[in-house]
Amino acid sequence: MIFQGLLNISSLYLDNEDSLFNRLDIFFHEKINVFMEINELNIDDLDNSFPKLLEIIKINLLEMGFEEGELEHAFMDPFINICQSDNGCFSSIHKLYDLKLAPIIYEIFLEKIVDYLVDINDVTQFMLNLKSANFLSLEFIVELRNLKDLINKYPEKKEHLKKYLQIQNRLEKKLGLNKRKIELLEDLPDPKEKLQLLYIIYRIITFFHFENKFDFTHIRNYISNNMDEWLITIPLVTLRNPDLYYCGLYLADQLNIKLDKKKVKEFLLNLYEEGIDEFEAPLIQATDGVYYLLKSTQYMKLWLTNEQINKLIETDSKFFDSSSLKNLETSQLVVILKIYSFTHVRNVDENIYAILEELEQRITPEGIKQFRDGFVSSEATYYVVFCNYMRNSLDKLKEFGLLESIISRIYRNLELLEFSEDTNFDLISELLYSFENLKLFNCIETQEMILKMAKYLFPPEVVEKLSSSSEINRVQARFRHLKVNRITGETHY
Repeated sequence: MIFQGLLNISSLYLDNEDSLFNRLDIFFHEKINVFMEINELNIDDLDNSFPKLLEIIKINLLEMGFEEGELEHAFMDPFINICQSDNGCFSSIHKLYDLKLAPIIYEIFLEKIVDYLVDINDVTQFMLNLKSANFLSLEFIVELRNLKDLINKYPEKKEHLKKYLQIQNRLEKKLGLNKRKIELLEDLPDPKEKLQLLYIIYRIITFFHFENKFDFTHIRNYISNNMDEWLITIPLVTLRNPDLYYCGLYLADQLNIKLDKKKVKEFLLNLYEEGIDEFEAPLIQATDGVYYLLKSTQYMKLWLTNEQINKLIETDSKFFDSSSLKNLETSQLVVILKIYSFTHVRNVDENIYAILEELEQRITPEGIKQFRDGFVSSEATYYVVFCNYMRNSLDKLKEFGLLESIISRIYRNLELLEFSEDTNFDLISELLYSFENLKLFNCIETQEMILKMAKYLFPPEVVEKLSSSSEINRVQARFRHLKVNRITGETHY
């Protein structure tokens, strides 16, 4: 996910990239033909044919120089999963390859090529293999050589790109070294510590699709067998301190755990009533609690009526004056806007305007702050970037670098992070939001975001060519184009 922006940049800059993709397609289509001729692959028997097709692809990629581990990880991507909505999309095995596997294959080849450009991960032999197998046209070889020489003229940009490319490996190494410690968190006696920590860690793990490297048996059993312990609300709920029941529902959803839906729905309705009774203005006084409640009702397909929603979010205008809003966290302000957006509430334009005015005061040359006079944070950065994406106003951020701060925070937090019952929630939450920021930079495929990445990671000559490209507003590259939902912030595969 964090390579999509780089792949967009390479696609826009390299004129001969498609020659590699075309040659790969010809190669794998021919392999498919061989197995179809002996009836090993049949589009009418996907349950058996798709695993065989995957194995054929993997065997050939291994012969080209890929490693087993990196292929296993690449083909764990949810994009590859065949779901009910895909029924009827595949008229042939070749079409199945084109739609489900080719985009992933293009990506893993381009990742190797970018490694070659900045001299990491020792891909010299791999590039020689591609050349000897005639996957690289002469024009593409020359183009890559010229880009490599150009990058070498800008050591600072090369170092930026190196650090960016190594983020995933750094995280994987950190998680691998702490695998046992992470799994032991499932046995913490305090449900709050157990679920809150695992909720955030699980989100980080799944962000990079590392979940199959861990054994979550204990937490599965705990969530299944101890609903009375975790189906409760806790005080002082924030985005860094998520409500306990929400952590349980999220993990149950992700781990495919069956719950007593009737019991959960009754709990949520009672929680709704308590929120109405306890707070004069739940939307302001318990913003994150309202947010978790509404997200939970969506998980459980418990649809509140318009009247119920209005009672939850109706707020006196006094709560939206400047002196009140300045005391709210930046992330909280944006969550209010998100709630307005996904509940489709009306007649709140003045409230929205007041929040946007307050958010403007959180954006500084040093970065985006959690309060007017507070500290720069990845959480605040994520929510302000997302807010501008949600409102189609990303151009407001074009003068702010942001990426340098995000990447440096990732490296710093990975260095400091320890996995235990004493794990610093602020630290691990900041790490999660740093990754979420990278998702926005990569998956919001607008001119502003592509150029922002290019300016930080590539020489000015690359940026200049991209800026003048007529294609930059309608990227047509043949790899995947994952999208971020403008309301929920979730990734569309």
